[in-house]
This record gives sequence, structure tokens and C-alpha cells, in this order.
Amino acid sequence: MIRDRGAIKWTAMMLPEHVHSVKEALAEDKKITQPTLDEDQIHEMELLILESMEYGWNLQCEVFKNGEIRNVSGHVVYIDHLKQEIRIQDKSDHVHLIPFRSLVNIQKD
Repeated sequence: MIRDRGAIKWTAMMLPEHVHSVKEALAEDKKITQPTLDEDQIHEMELLILESMEYGWNLQCEVFKNGEIRNVSGHVVYIDHLKQEIRIQDKSDHVHLIPFRSLVNIQKD
């Protein structure tokens, strides 16, 4: 019977710099491009943001950042038209500044 250590035997032969560059290459492969939204989707998101601010609803936002889509949930505290961003406060009272252009999807929580 052959007793092989599998991938463990190859890690000893790789330098830490090589391991780091391989991990970076794998992370680059996982990155996506920002989805484009049509005018109807943008209009629906605007209405949902305004209604949630008025009625105090919690929102589930999908935000595009650095090639990934991240989720942020909370309620809208402020809409800054000059900086073109919304401010969402989560359950731990942390305020997230989200630019309009990075919003991908918004749903009522």
C-alpha cells in the first residue's frame, strides 16, 4: 500500500512568497465585474430607499466593492445627494457609507 501525504508534501517545497502569489492569483480569479443596472432597477431602488427612510424599514443591500458583492443590512439614516451616497446604520450602530454607483440590489429586510 502506498502511503502518500498528498498536498502536504508540496507545501514544504514552496516558498512563502510563492504561496502568497498563488493565493493572490486565486483571489483575482474570483473577482467579477460590476453588473450594469437599467433605469427601471435604479428607479425601484430609489423608491425603496426613500420609503425605507420614511417608514424606518430595514434594508438588505448588495454592494459591489473590489470585485466582490458584499451584503449590508440596516436602516437608512441619511441620503447625501452632494456626495451621492447613502448612510446605513446596522444593528451594531455602525454607519456604512455606500456610494450610489456601487449599489447592485436592494431588498426590504
